[in-house]
Amino acid sequence: MLKLTFAAAVVFATAAAVHAQPPEVAAPVPASPPTAAGVALPSDASSFSSLTLSDALAAAARNNPALRGARADVDASAGALMQAGVRPNPEVSLLQEGFSRAERTSTALINQTIELGGKRRARVDVASYGREAANASLDEQGAAVRADVIAAFYGLLAAQRQLQVTEESAAIAARSAELAGRRAQAGKVSPVEATKAQVAAAGVRIEVTTARGRVDVAREKLNAVMGEARGDRRFALGDLETVPAVEPLSALTARLDDAPLARVARAEMLRANASVSLERARRIPDVTVSAGVKRVTTGGVPDNQAVIGVSIPIPLFDTNRGALLEATHKAERASADLDRARMRLRLELAQAYANFDAAAQEARRLKTDILPGARLALDAMSRGYELGKFSFLDVLDAQRTLFQGQSQYVRALADAHAARADIGRLVGAPLTAAAQ
Repeated sequence: MLKLTFAAAVVFATAAAVHAQPPEVAAPVPASPPTAAGVALPSDASSFSSLTLSDALAAAARNNPALRGARADVDASAGALMQAGVRPNPEVSLLQEGFSRAERTSTALINQTIELGGKRRARVDVASYGREAANASLDEQGAAVRADVIAAFYGLLAAQRQLQVTEESAAIAARSAELAGRRAQAGKVSPVEATKAQVAAAGVRIEVTTARGRVDVAREKLNAVMGEARGDRRFALGDLETVPAVEPLSALTARLDDAPLARVARAEMLRANASVSLERARRIPDVTVSAGVKRVTTGGVPDNQAVIGVSIPIPLFDTNRGALLEATHKAERASADLDRARMRLRLELAQAYANFDAAAQEARRLKTDILPGARLALDAMSRGYELGKFSFLDVLDAQRTLFQGQSQYVRALADAHAARADIGRLVGAPLTAAAQ
């Protein structure tokens, strides 16, 4: 908080403005020229490649390894569904009894297993629900990657803005140190104040270095979620200060039944139930039908005979009870997982919505209430210091208050965008009010 109230700062600033020659003040100095989008470019912008949110999302859709893996699972599920519907192959068997031309018996048979109990239909159901689960998992992974890209993109935007704020603060501190040095040389203030100003300016320069490092980290994080390992220097272009509103919490909650995570759990439950039906069908033995020709040669005279047969396993020892019991309990587990997924979605949505609302309100209060007053107070303190009304500690306190408010504003904006992206991840689709 400022040591001088904003009201007093406003009064002093108004009184100081009546002088014919306004005194020199440490006014904010832009660190770099703004672009048309209102985003400051780095001083060596020619060495950077620009990146928009749409570019980042498109790159992630192409290159993100998690998405590639999820697509491979979908393709694999198509193969599983294809294989589940095939019928058993026929078998050909040849039997030779005796090798004498005059006395021998040759038998050729074709054996075909006929599945009973609906095994093929049950296998298809299991594979079909598995494919449904794979598609839902792909949607879930896509929503997660989209949220990660949005959060990382706005994280990079916030880091760039924080670097700009820090550079502007460094410029203000440098101007203040220069002014304090001139006043000390003129004998108007103690040399100690000039030293304090130089120390403060050096501290802000260190913060500039730290902010540059955070920009590099944010850039690498965005490259990682985009699935690009290259280390080229990207500069995010976007509107950090515009945070679109979201639907009411009740409307978002109503959409959770169609959320990818809920769809995955529901498909897994259906697949588990289908597995129970499959294991129950496997308790019914299959029938193998045989048909063929038998040639019996006696005394050199051949005699052809038709041969048919049926074989049925006797379920005396293996009745598939264990597999059926296992599948039944796994189905119970899948049903419990569905209930847990629904509760988890509701809880995480409520948390993300609360985080979004808190961050958005904080950003609005900082923008409308705190930052304008902090800028006015710094201007008043700087003018008062020039006229000998305030000490440099008052000016330094006003500078720190403005810098902290600007930094808090940037963090609040980044948090709001991240929370909004998290809401989109949980719902599983771009929000209707989105202006991404």
